[in-house]
Amino acid sequence: MDKIHENKLQHYKRIEDIIKNFEESQAKENKRMQAVHLKSKTHSKSIGPANDLRKERSHTVLRRCLYYLVRFMYILEQQYQADDDETRMKARENVIEYIDQFRPTDDDENLEEEEEEEEEEEEEEEEENDHDDGEQPNPVSGLSQQQSIFLSNPQPPTPLPSPPKVVASLLQPVVPSPSTVVSPVVISSPSNPSQFPPSIPMNDLGDIKPDTLLTYKKLSSEAQQYEIRYSIVDLPRKKQLASYIKGIMNKLRKETFELLTNELFQFLYGQEKTVSNQAICIKTEEERLLCLSIVATLILAQLLGGDLNDIKTEIFLPLISTISKDSRHTEFGTIFLGRLYKKCPYTVPYYPIRQPHMNDKQYLEALGYIEIQDGDQRRLETETEFLVRMNGLIRLFCKLLITRGPPFDNKLEFAWRWFADVLNLAPRPNITSILIRVFLEEAAEIMVKSYANQFIKILGVIREKYIPRIEKETSSDQMTRLRLKLDKLPK
Repeated sequence: MDKIHENKLQHYKRIEDIIKNFEESQAKENKRMQAVHLKSKTHSKSIGPANDLRKERSHTVLRRCLYYLVRFMYILEQQYQADDDETRMKARENVIEYIDQFRPTDDDENLEEEEEEEEEEEEEEEEENDHDDGEQPNPVSGLSQQQSIFLSNPQPPTPLPSPPKVVASLLQPVVPSPSTVVSPVVISSPSNPSQFPPSIPMNDLGDIKPDTLLTYKKLSSEAQQYEIRYSIVDLPRKKQLASYIKGIMNKLRKETFELLTNELFQFLYGQEKTVSNQAICIKTEEERLLCLSIVATLILAQLLGGDLNDIKTEIFLPLISTISKDSRHTEFGTIFLGRLYKKCPYTVPYYPIRQPHMNDKQYLEALGYIEIQDGDQRRLETETEFLVRMNGLIRLFCKLLITRGPPFDNKLEFAWRWFADVLNLAPRPNITSILIRVFLEEAAEIMVKSYANQFIKILGVIREKYIPRIEKETSSDQMTRLRLKLDKLPK
């Protein structure tokens, strides 16, 4: 035992010598770094493509990494080979202290950013000096460009020609009775305006009407604020809360709707429930917002496989309406629409545009395509699968439009404005025909009753002007379904 203990001591001594030597050399390196930094400031021109200052910094970073690794392994070995609990506990404390010591702080990150900005300014000054001396800068060559991922199916869609102006002229409704137009979503501004995300230029977002863009950005900002608030709930607690809500949502049926929704609301109000023989209840406002988000996510997840059928309609529409009307859960409408808009931007409506940095896969994901499990692998869904899923999400949205309740207004002004946006945006292959058809299937009857000849004129414009513009870029199946629906409506 004495021999083993002696070997350990010798081993530790060697490591300590390495650390000591490194710390001494590190002090010398710091002095040399200061000298190089001073030299770089006194000279107007760069020493080379990679100046000495950057070289020294990169070398220092590598040396520090090696030092941290050796010291960290030394502490861990002390903990592992210790013969008593006191030494192990001390080593554990050393590990924690060591990690905290070298964890970068916000000040460190800000300092690095300032140094980088300072270097960039120095380089710009050097380039200006070169121009003043009559020297031409070397052209940049060999820039690596992001390679696009080629996907044979589906192909990214391209915009069709803009719709005729006659459509826009007809889409100014005369409200049946003089009344104040109600905002589609009632949103209160945050107390701190600085918390809003940076303004997004319209061209960066996509093809969207200006007024709709303002409403969309306002709703997205508030939904993001809710998400920030409930993100502080730790993962184990999230799973615990989600397990109870999932249990209720999975058992929801028409015959059990009243009983289970009562249980759900009791839980949302903070009453204690039991999950796996363990008592659980919502304790904070952040947990309540998280639970509302979980409910919204689970509702939309039910449409992952396809269209909205009658069974789902009988369950989810009343649930959405009931929660949205509850004065204690007014945030649900914003949270739900925020999630729906992310999954299906066409319900805003807007068409995402391709950004310069996007490859094919990234662009399709921006359009709403998702990856699905296919055997042992994951793949991007096909266009057919995508359109079926969008059909369900759009149908859910259109059904909510005509319920005349939260999260929309109690009349049909918002439904009219939404359909006007769809017709006045440049149409896209397939998805535009689905937007029109599904809206007509769900809302045409009530729109004709409310707006009479005004809406019938819109139907005439769609038949005469709009159909010829989209049929060349739309599948025959989608066009057939749209024409069949139009044939059933007044002329």
